[in-house]
Amino acid sequence: MASADAELRQSGYCVVEGVLSSDKAAVLASHIDEIAHYEQKVGSAWYSHSNQRVYMLLNKGEIFRELINNQVALALARSILGTHCLLSSITANIAVPGNHAQPLHADQDYMATPWTHSEVCNIAFLLDDFTADNGATVVVPGSHIMGTPPPSEDALSTVSITAPRGSLICLDGRVWHGTGKNSTSAEPRRAIFCYFCKPYIRQQENITRSLLPEIRERLTPAERQLLGFDIWMALGAVNGLPPAWMDGRERIGPGLDEKLVWPR
Repeated sequence: MASADAELRQSGYCVVEGVLSSDKAAVLASHIDEIAHYEQKVGSAWYSHSNQRVYMLLNKGEIFRELINNQVALALARSILGTHCLLSSITANIAVPGNHAQPLHADQDYMATPWTHSEVCNIAFLLDDFTADNGATVVVPGSHIMGTPPPSEDALSTVSITAPRGSLICLDGRVWHGTGKNSTSAEPRRAIFCYFCKPYIRQQENITRSLLPEIRERLTPAERQLLGFDIWMALGAVNGLPPAWMDGRERIGPGLDEKLVWPR
């Protein structure tokens, strides 16, 4: 982890191998394929540069909830963004043969520049080997220190992030990267992305609105905090602030107290 963290800060990305077993990665890939085929069938599939995206995985299988608790991913995200970072979204990306390479971008390109700090980070769980031929993520090493989005008109030197199935890739929110071109004849490249943000940033997925009630009821206190259900430093209050906070405690804690709801 120390080596990964050092590489992340120097290059803007790092790879940690063996985070998932090969069997676990295969099971996750099978679930993603099943969901992707269903969404194609019912007409709800979503594509970007010919790659299929699968959104809001927390609603699509308990196996995906396990990923948001992965201790390697959480340690890296918190190293970059702080202890109280939030999960912004959890999605799958299937780079299909014959796709178009995604334009280089940075994941915090909606933030004002210059970027002096990381405000988000993206963590990919690799469900297939990432190779230069099958659309591995490409990156401009060290570009995170530039503090700006990539110049659109300049030719930039990129490298493919190659790694075996079961690995984890962590991307600093400022680093220039994109999905590569899958030039194989019949080899999809699948990955699940956990996108994290600092707690004062609006999450990519409106999780508190999107999450199915039956899943919300099973969340642990740690998961509720990670998904943005708790108040953080007086942000995200529910029916105002808890009276207990008037004693000067650190303002981090749960939201809704049923006793405080106005009895209409």
